[in-house]
Amino acid sequence: MDELTLLRSTRDDTLAPSERTLDAGRAALMARIAASTPTADSPRVEHVVPRRRRRPLRRATWIAAGTAAALTGILIAGNVNLGVQSARASEVLRQAAAAAENATDASIGPGQYLRSLTHARWMSCSNPTDAADPDAMVCAPNDQTLDVYRPTDSGTPWVLVRDWGAQSGPTGASVETMRSVGGYFYGPEAPWQTGDVAAIPTDGSAAYAWVDGQYQGGSASRDEDNFVRIADILRSGLVPAPQRAALLDALSRVPGVTSTAGVANLDGVVGVAIGRAEPIRFGERKEIIVDPTTGSVIGERTVAGAQAWGWGAPGEVVSLTAISTTVVDEAP
Repeated sequence: MDELTLLRSTRDDTLAPSERTLDAGRAALMARIAASTPTADSPRVEHVVPRRRRRPLRRATWIAAGTAAALTGILIAGNVNLGVQSARASEVLRQAAAAAENATDASIGPGQYLRSLTHARWMSCSNPTDAADPDAMVCAPNDQTLDVYRPTDSGTPWVLVRDWGAQSGPTGASVETMRSVGGYFYGPEAPWQTGDVAAIPTDGSAAYAWVDGQYQGGSASRDEDNFVRIADILRSGLVPAPQRAALLDALSRVPGVTSTAGVANLDGVVGVAIGRAEPIRFGERKEIIVDPTTGSVIGERTVAGAQAWGWGAPGEVVSLTAISTTVVDEAP
């Protein structure tokens, strides 16, 4: 007989506990339970339930939601603030446009010239020949003057006298005198800033459409390109009052334009700076400085948004000009 057969033969499946045995077991169990139940006189035993670890996901979700809400609030507040500043700048520009409409330009007689003098302080950057790094750039402020004479007679050459300061001009001289009928000093496609002034509509909305319609994909954005092209025309100092008023009104229609009061040009004349910061250029801000009482542009400036090429800390004025317009009897 093997072990398995022997084991099976010793087990009796017919045996079952008697009622007496079961009753005795129940009584013993109840006595054990009664003995373990605390009474008023018995010491209390605290049962410490292990604290369940919280899932970090729900908390992280709330933190993320809170952060998103805070960022949304910041963005909304920033947009609201920019909207308020833009509305204020638009109002300043419209006031300047109204002043320009009511302004009387200086009368220019036969043989006379309208002279626009720009005193500029621009950064001049160069690569030192002895620098260890071939890409190293050294930048420093450089004062220049651009003296333009526009004749009353369309057949008489315009005159530009330019002092390049510490630099040299295209001819290698630091001071150059150039003459060109129509002001084409730098080639047939580059009339001096204003181009055909007569083509500029005298209505602000139409002037904006005229500028916007010439966009060809330049600059960091369409809005920047529109702002810069309007500012380039205005800073020439040669725009008649009706077109000047329309361009100031058009400038108020460029998104993101804001104003800063009490800004002095390079010669110390105070006006209102009108400009916009371009995000793609790390917040660099281009501005024109306007005399709101006459609608005349008296200067321009550039405020750095971030440091580049080792110069231009955030908020630093990296270029500044002064612009004045007079009538003279002769040109150099």
